[in-house]
Amino acid sequence: MSTVDSLGSTPEPAKKSPIGTLVNLGLIALAFGLLAVVVNQNRAKILEVFSRKLDLRLLLVGIAIFQLSVMLTFVRWYALVRVIEPRFTLRSTFLLGFIGYVFNLVIPGAVGGDLIKAAYLVRMHIRKTQAVASMVIDRILGLLGLFVLASIAGVAAWGMATPAVQRLILAAWVATAAGLLLLAAIFGRLFTRLLPASMQPHHGKLGTIFSELNTMASTYRSRLGVVLLALGMSVVGHSINVFAFYLMGRMLFPEMTTTLGQHFLMGPLTLFTMAVPLPFGALGLSEGVADQLLGLVGHPSGALAMMAFRILMYSCGLTGALVYLANLKEVRGLTAAAHEIEHELIEGDLEDEAPAPA
Repeated sequence: MSTVDSLGSTPEPAKKSPIGTLVNLGLIALAFGLLAVVVNQNRAKILEVFSRKLDLRLLLVGIAIFQLSVMLTFVRWYALVRVIEPRFTLRSTFLLGFIGYVFNLVIPGAVGGDLIKAAYLVRMHIRKTQAVASMVIDRILGLLGLFVLASIAGVAAWGMATPAVQRLILAAWVATAAGLLLLAAIFGRLFTRLLPASMQPHHGKLGTIFSELNTMASTYRSRLGVVLLALGMSVVGHSINVFAFYLMGRMLFPEMTTTLGQHFLMGPLTLFTMAVPLPFGALGLSEGVADQLLGLVGHPSGALAMMAFRILMYSCGLTGALVYLANLKEVRGLTAAAHEIEHELIEGDLEDEAPAPA
């Protein structure tokens, strides 16, 4: 019996909204449209790259270290979940991590991978608010790690940066400070004190948001060591991604003069764009942003490097797809449960009860 299967019966899958389907199709069309624009703008460089032999050893190394980075994000979430459920296992972590990765990256229009993981935790009889809170803090720390990495690189690069790059460094510092202040406000329960009426049960969407923040504060404020560890793991994971991005640039452009240090400055800002809710990891948008940002430090083509980086992403997605197919029946049950949580979040009526033990 698989780990997922042991958690209970499979509910009926939720019906998809026609409007939601149209929106998803529109987003897919937008993503491929943006990619087509970038490809057209870089067609000469693409032909140049394919006119010479590439060092595929760099691609293999990139795949290996990117996979390591992805698995590090799974372990980061594992550390956060263990705070609320000590029985949670690494096996379940990696199983759900790969399935969630597939949902987030290669299944456009599907329920988010984070909600799949939250549904699993709820079936372990964890309260829904705590399950969602573990997803929220993991996302916050993941994004904050990007800005911390860019800020550190900015300190080292400030003296040699152009005015345009210095403005980006300042933006990264502001984003890092804002993220840290947000965490301090959450753990200090500032929102609860300022807006106590919004914390009442069933108080709409705003009440649901502040209830989640309050639950996150209650759960993790006494375990700040775990939070700092997760933030450190986020910075390390993003550092690995930036190095993989650099290797892809080296593979495509052996004579590239853009240094690894410059990649550590621009790479996090480029990778941040993948958080934009467009299909396939913000396909097309990230390529365009990479071209602009890395162009500021003399990169031959940030867009092509980002396209090569996607090979690493989808190679990891292949691993996730195999895990997904091996657990297809059980995943369908989690998908239906995830849709229920998604609906409750949208309606601002997230039930705070765990399901009764079977």
